[in-house]
Amino acid sequence: MFYQNPALYIIGLFFSLLFANRASCQAPLSYTLSSDTLVNQTASKKRVYFAQFSKGKIRLDGELNEAAWKNGTWSGGFVQQQPDQAKVPTEKTQFCILYDANNLYLGLKCYDNPKLIRSILSRRDEMGGDMAGIAIDSYNDKRTAFEFDVTAAGQKLDLMHLGASQLDYNWDAVWDGKAAIGDSMWTAEIRIPFSQLRFSNKEEQVWGIHVWRWIDRNMEEDHWKLIPVDAPAMVYLFGELRGIKGINSKRNMEFLPYTSAKYSPNTDLENKTNINFGLDGKIGLSSDFTLDYTINPDFGQVEADPSILSLSSYEVFYDEKRPFFLEGNNILNFSTGNDLLFYSRRIGRAPSFTPALSEGETMSMPDNTSIISAVKVTGKNKKGLSLGLVQSFTAKEKATIYSGDTKTDEVVEPFASYFVGRVKQDFNEGNTVLGGMVTSSLRSTSLSQLSFLPSSATVGGLDLQHNWATRKYFLNMKSFYSRVAGSEEAISDLQLASQHYFQRPDATHLHFDPTRTSLEGHGGQVKGGKRSGRFNAIGTFSWRSPGVDLNDLGYMYQADYLEENVELKYQVSKPKGIMRNYWGSFTQNHQWSYGGETTRESLNLHLYTRFTNLWRIHYWVDRDYNIFDTRELRGGPKLYKDSYWYGRFWFQSNYAKDVLIGFGPYYQWSDDGVSMHNVNTFYIRWQINNHINITSETSYIYQVDNNKYVQKLGLSNDETGYLVGQLDRKTLKTTLRLEYFITPEFSIQYYANPYASVGKYADFKRVKNSSNKDMNQRYYFPSSLDFKDNVYNMTDQSSETYKFYNPNFKYQEFRSNLVARWEFRPGSTLYLVWNSSKFSYKYSSDYSVTNSFKDIFGMKSSNVFMIKFNYWFSL
Repeated sequence: MFYQNPALYIIGLFFSLLFANRASCQAPLSYTLSSDTLVNQTASKKRVYFAQFSKGKIRLDGELNEAAWKNGTWSGGFVQQQPDQAKVPTEKTQFCILYDANNLYLGLKCYDNPKLIRSILSRRDEMGGDMAGIAIDSYNDKRTAFEFDVTAAGQKLDLMHLGASQLDYNWDAVWDGKAAIGDSMWTAEIRIPFSQLRFSNKEEQVWGIHVWRWIDRNMEEDHWKLIPVDAPAMVYLFGELRGIKGINSKRNMEFLPYTSAKYSPNTDLENKTNINFGLDGKIGLSSDFTLDYTINPDFGQVEADPSILSLSSYEVFYDEKRPFFLEGNNILNFSTGNDLLFYSRRIGRAPSFTPALSEGETMSMPDNTSIISAVKVTGKNKKGLSLGLVQSFTAKEKATIYSGDTKTDEVVEPFASYFVGRVKQDFNEGNTVLGGMVTSSLRSTSLSQLSFLPSSATVGGLDLQHNWATRKYFLNMKSFYSRVAGSEEAISDLQLASQHYFQRPDATHLHFDPTRTSLEGHGGQVKGGKRSGRFNAIGTFSWRSPGVDLNDLGYMYQADYLEENVELKYQVSKPKGIMRNYWGSFTQNHQWSYGGETTRESLNLHLYTRFTNLWRIHYWVDRDYNIFDTRELRGGPKLYKDSYWYGRFWFQSNYAKDVLIGFGPYYQWSDDGVSMHNVNTFYIRWQINNHINITSETSYIYQVDNNKYVQKLGLSNDETGYLVGQLDRKTLKTTLRLEYFITPEFSIQYYANPYASVGKYADFKRVKNSSNKDMNQRYYFPSSLDFKDNVYNMTDQSSETYKFYNPNFKYQEFRSNLVARWEFRPGSTLYLVWNSSKFSYKYSSDYSVTNSFKDIFGMKSSNVFMIKFNYWFSL
């Protein structure tokens, strides 16, 4: 059957498309995606700028008053990308590019009424107010680019273009930019060291460039070389930069030593104060490749992860925030849907083993595994070869157990080695890319308490990307294979884990083997279609075999599934009447297990409109049906859940106003007449002045689930039963940010995230025939139910009797931090941080979520105070 080896059906398709369209890939660029003739002409027009060598020194203050700027060549002729694509902008813009032996300089003149300029300070890498900048395709591969932007207030933003229209805001370079407001314009100066770019070693450089401007009050984007809003990608449509001669990408050595001190006053144990020293460094191995290294790295996170209570069996995914691992993400990324072959937060994660404590004992345990060292090599050469390598070692970690005056140490995490290798090769001017990736984890598991951990895990993947008809059509193929090895205990635990559930009694294609010492599997994704113009059509097919596992060094949501998805989209980006732009999409989805069992089908309609007053609305309607949940019963048989509808509406006011309001309800209702899921969200951002802003997002969630798993039951015939109930859950959560930007480099920021959730169970029943669509046949209902001393005694319709504890719960959490940040020179920063956290999870008969939310602020806090100083320099 096709779901036994789906890859065989798509290999021939790829190569037929590759060779059939080779000629079109190599044809001269001619943009023909839009039906607007003016847009076609503007986008297809080649624009070239010749940079000049700067003989005089440029003082970076945003004023543009040096002689070098006056003697430079200023270019204009910008056009709108939005809202009136290819039309003359509402305001004039000019730029000039200069260079010297070490730096590239960009000067910008953004003409405007100074009273209308939105000069707003915000966090680095966050869009705020008027801004302008440049993107540079220094590889000249027409796929990737480095972008440097400055706001009218002088705030810096940098990012990477990763191909298609994907952007990586986590990339940070060491550069500088300043802005100034005059009587008829705002101006900016940007200095980009050549050491921060990657380019080939040639006498004269030929780079792609994109110079752009954003006028915030109009939500207007202007381009020097138009990139149409309906284009499938950006970089291949860039203009061209010439004239830079006689420069070499220096093999700079960059150093970022740090020192930090942390004080935890709330602990009664030892080591309240912790002082760290370490070093991050960068060495230019060649003009194309860079080596990053770290010794005793500081991987402390300035901002806490958001609070969340998951009652499902799936692992919660958190974004990476550590600078070392964010560098080179464009090369190291290998994602298929929500899954990643390399999930860097696995390195340095919390210890895996938690010792059991006897009465009277306390324990001190590290929050994270120490990273001894890590080395990374990333880059791309002039022949289109991209390479990424990571090697990291983590330390053996111990917990200290205190009992009276004695203390003992117990190992909770073994010494481990992690390796990641990624390679990609461009063909046909970047229209075709072939790549591969390997990850490997090795750890010592000889101690008995660590035998549940795999001793090794290896994953290998291949990916192919192909574009044709000027990137109007595309086909992406990805596949991977995994092998995890360890003791019988480790592999048994892995088979029984939620991503696999080999023990499912109704899955004939799954077989749990307690004697196995390895687990293998494969997965992949094929995605392709038309992704430009007014009408888009994209199809996706994904699969994960039952034994595939990426979770040792990657992230995998679930194994044992196949999924087909088709999305049709129609968009209009030209203003019409009161509508500035609008689009609608229709999505069809079908999921089934590797054994051919249908697990879910869905249809979704999504409509969007932005009005000429810059307000916007979204509307969703969805129908999910044929739902057979293979994870709800925690390794039990698949459970049928009644079909449901959901509708969602979201309204947002004008983004460019000082007060922004957004709100919208989400309503889901089931065919069983009981289950429902309602979410009401309110968002507000108040720009008090150009230096201070407050943002808040609050959600109230009310959920009723008539089929919620409670626990497993031991039955009188030695079989396993599954108890479910009706869960009524209320959640109230808020995210608050208060930010004061004294200068672009000096800020004080406060973040708070209180979260409260309460759950009450009722209508308990035992699973009878889990896949039966008739609820009376699906469950045994109680014939008697008693409650005493927080314990239920239940007899069901089959005369089976059992006991279980009251599963009601109250969950409270509060995470906050106060951060003072001063970037006293490019790349060098001083932090003062106060982290505070509160947490409680317990049984409660109080079903008031508002009481639980209010009680959070009276709970005892765990506080951490930290000072961190790093200083960047290069040789």
